[in-house]
Amino acid sequence: MKLFTVSMTISLAATAAASPAHPPCPHKNFRWVSLPAVGGGAPIQEQGTAATETHIYLLGGIPPDANNSQPAVPSTNTFEAYSFKERSWKSLTPIPKAFTHANAAAVYGKIYLLGGLTGDGVDKIWHATGDCFVYDIAKDEWTALAPMPDGQSRGSSAVGISGSTVYLAGGMERLEVFENGAQTSLDIVTAYDTKAGTWTTLPKLPAPRDHVGGAVIGRKFFVVGGRDHGQPNVRNTTWTLDLDAPSRGWAAHAEMPTARGGLSMGVIGERYIATFGGEGNPDPGSNGVYNETEVYDVKKDCWFKLAAMPHPRHGTVAASVHGRIYIPGGGVYIGAGPVDTFDAFELGV
Repeated sequence: MKLFTVSMTISLAATAAASPAHPPCPHKNFRWVSLPAVGGGAPIQEQGTAATETHIYLLGGIPPDANNSQPAVPSTNTFEAYSFKERSWKSLTPIPKAFTHANAAAVYGKIYLLGGLTGDGVDKIWHATGDCFVYDIAKDEWTALAPMPDGQSRGSSAVGISGSTVYLAGGMERLEVFENGAQTSLDIVTAYDTKAGTWTTLPKLPAPRDHVGGAVIGRKFFVVGGRDHGQPNVRNTTWTLDLDAPSRGWAAHAEMPTARGGLSMGVIGERYIATFGGEGNPDPGSNGVYNETEVYDVKKDCWFKLAAMPHPRHGTVAASVHGRIYIPGGGVYIGAGPVDTFDAFELGV
């Protein structure tokens, strides 16, 4: 079965210089497609997302009635799938442990959950967990894997897939969900070989990132936007790691027009990366949420802006399948504000 990418150390010489000027990219034709509400009408936010040729899978998140006035927001172990053929959602066997900000990927008929954040709802702190699990789609069965190596536990990483390997860049190990609470961003980069069950350490990001977009195109791992130690500290960087020559470190490319964390990101073909929404918007009336739709042309190394999202939100992970980018759920307020909105983006190429 063919599976699809879910939509996450600059060279030292590049770190000191501003990004070079690039000619503007032309705007492209595009459209949005409305789809059946997530979970038949159950809001979801801060979940992991994985996709196969036939389904989209959503893993964990925060409760559907979560809001910013709650004394604490627990993580959940919900697991559901959307069938492209049936155009409907189905609840599956719950994850053995509750997660938010799960790092998820689909590889060769299995769904991998590689760490994340977890909280029991007693306080307003989400802690990193290195617990890992794999779900066998054919057997409808979860199995525990060996946990992440010491010092690598984290959630909200950029995720990329190439062959049987899942790549994780950045992430966070602690998120205190209250005013001025600590949000610990990381710069570590690792690869998990799903066949061998082994982890490899790769060159660190040039700076810490979490709530960041990630994808593999060809043999390059793209890491876009995100934030560095807190919602206001949003970034617009575009970095790549050559997976065939990782020792060369990270390279910088044209910067995303709008700095954003908590954005959704997906790919169309081997040429375009599209980014949507995000968190940290300072404009009054925005609820702290961005509505931007901005697309990167990999070949021309340039960005172009499109019309605003019809349903602005943050705190969700997109999936790239069948030439579309699917965006399930997300939040409509900075912090907690889950919705059941489900739509897809198409780009005329």
